Amino acid sequence: MINWILGGIFVIWIMINRFGKDGKIEDQPLGLPRGTVRALITILIVSFPFTYLIFEQDIPGLILNIIFILIAFYYEARKTEKEKLGRIIKEIKGSDELIISEKKAKYPLYLPKYSVRILLLSILILTITINEFGPKISFESKNTLIDILIIMALFVIGLIIRGIKNYQQNLHTKEKIRNMKDYQNLSDIEIVENLMNQKHTWFQKTGRSILSLFMLGSVISALFLFQFDLDPRLLIFDITIPIRESLLLLTNFYFGFRD
Repeated sequence: MINWILGGIFVIWIMINRFGKDGKIEDQPLGLPRGTVRALITILIVSFPFTYLIFEQDIPGLILNIIFILIAFYYEARKTEKEKLGRIIKEIKGSDELIISEKKAKYPLYLPKYSVRILLLSILILTITINEFGPKISFESKNTLIDILIIMALFVIGLIIRGIKNYQQNLHTKEKIRNMKDYQNLSDIEIVENLMNQKHTWFQKTGRSILSLFMLGSVISALFLFQFDLDPRLLIFDITIPIRESLLLLTNFYFGFRD
């Protein structure tokens, strides 16, 4: 239940900030700071083991494996959109230096920079501490090698699709820069602002919002099924597919796809 309390608090906090003054972030999913939905999903999953500690039950190996992937994702270095554009501009213009001035950035969940990483680390430390002085539940994964392979395969597929998307986007961005009048004499800041002000595609504006909502709904549904020990299954071509596991596994693809 602790994860739902945390999730509820953050949802209220997000809504207050989202509809407050200057709270909407243009061209980001749901108008939220970049990475907010992923941060909320990660917090819900990483804090979920508290439920098993309270009832002194073994934590499903799948959840432990996914927590490992999500934590690894969150401690990966990531660049903002303007930093990526800056790299492309430097490649085309051959600039020795690139200084980009931008407005005060808003970070995931409308919290200060690195707040989510610190929170995730705190949740893990608290989980281990409570377990050490409490139920002493084993954190060993009981999944088979095939299960782990599926987790990694979905993440890698997401990475590959993201790589293809970024490659195509980089080519498109370079073409936009070359089509700018006298782009060699424009300052780097002018080029970045020009690019940022151009219209985004349907997927960049609406598609990502739909995908974010779908993934958040999938994770919440999967965790509810785990919490109430419900295990519905879908039969397709004589193959039985566990719904709650499948919904949770989609998270790995999503986190691989989104940078």
